[in-house]
Amino acid sequence: MKPQSILFGAAIIALSACSSAEKSADAIADSLATTSEMAPAPVAAVQILSPAEGDTLTLPFTLTLGATGVEVIAANGLREEGKGHHHLMIDGDTPPSDSLPLAAAPVVIHLGTGATERVLDSLTVGPHRIIAIFASGDHVPWTTVARDTVNFVVRK
Repeated sequence: MKPQSILFGAAIIALSACSSAEKSADAIADSLATTSEMAPAPVAAVQILSPAEGDTLTLPFTLTLGATGVEVIAANGLREEGKGHHHLMIDGDTPPSDSLPLAAAPVVIHLGTGATERVLDSLTVGPHRIIAIFASGDHVPWTTVARDTVNFVVRK
């Protein structure tokens, strides 16, 4: 057999394999896209419903929280999947560890009763930031639940 014939045959086989692989990859991508469109995965998140980003407020005001994909319950000391309660970080950073309970601190407001509202009446005049964190009944933050942050200003 001539070397040219062998090279030509090898090129045909390689092109066929690439074409088949591309078709298989396209079929898999189409299948995944169709599956995603049919049944979107639920997204668990907490939302700060009020105040809104950039608001200017006077004291007192009510902070209102929402949650999707989770059930808000009173703190009960248990770690139950998809259940928990809100914590607010006032002008603080996110916790140093998501595997430890949120520590009691001046910058942490614990809504352990399962509340979704809190009247804030003791913030100083000026800019503030609140981070809403969803934690289990044992106060350990859920890393599978998206957090929300809002920046606002308190005036006299």
